[in-house]
Amino acid sequence: MEEQFRVVQVSDTHLSHRHPHFLANWRRFAAAIAEAPPRLVVNTGDASLAGARHREDLVAAAELHAALPCAWRIVPGNHDAGDHPALCDGSGRRLPATRERLAAFRATLGPDRFLEDIGGWRLLGINGMLLGSGLPEEEEQFAWLEAARAGAGDRLLALFLHKPPFLSDPAEPGPVYWSVDPRARARLMGLLDDARLRLVGCGHLHEHFARRHGAAEIRCCPSLAFVASPALQPEAAGGARETGWLEHVFTRDGVATRVVTAGLSRTLLDDVVDEVYPERRR
Repeated sequence: MEEQFRVVQVSDTHLSHRHPHFLANWRRFAAAIAEAPPRLVVNTGDASLAGARHREDLVAAAELHAALPCAWRIVPGNHDAGDHPALCDGSGRRLPATRERLAAFRATLGPDRFLEDIGGWRLLGINGMLLGSGLPEEEEQFAWLEAARAGAGDRLLALFLHKPPFLSDPAEPGPVYWSVDPRARARLMGLLDDARLRLVGCGHLHEHFARRHGAAEIRCCPSLAFVASPALQPEAAGGARETGWLEHVFTRDGVATRVVTAGLSRTLLDDVVDEVYPERRR
């Protein structure tokens, strides 16, 4: 049994060959992984720039991850597979999660959830874009998650998903853009309150922060691709706006996390947003 292992979490990489603005930081990240490969790389979503809209961005993300010299898993973000239906008004500015978009993600980037037993740990990754979607796959995933939790035995648990389960309080009513739908969150609380859960790794906010909930530390991974000004993206959780990734070192008793930012460009989305996301103008 492995006594200690390392998992690298990267998030919001926004990869694309159509608009390669954010590839420089990916190349720096890939070089660091090649120099010291971890046991696993987990991308907690928005791996693609706009894969829900442009399938070629999913393909680009798949090709770039396939070149990493270690195992990797990706869970979907809103840019990969669509967003909560309450956020989508039919204008096309935001696209809802659908079965078709889910199928495209799975066909290109692999399963949208994962279970990895390593040493005394069970690592779980879920498709957070299903939470509150009303799709049949949402119920399937909840059943899978409960079975995975029930079957973990005395293993410690770690959970990876795109959006934070909440920003400051598990009883908060929303908002559904920045965090998990409150109704779905209520169904997650059995896992979030489980004393075996020691880590929740998420992304989406393009901020880095740490929160405690029971025995677990919630770590929001910064975006590898870019930061946004407060004018473009109001404060979500008061975290640090920096580009980087997280390194988690798992031991028999817990997990130690550090943020890696050295050598990365702090690209500002404001400078290129109209080019890479023209749908915002609709």
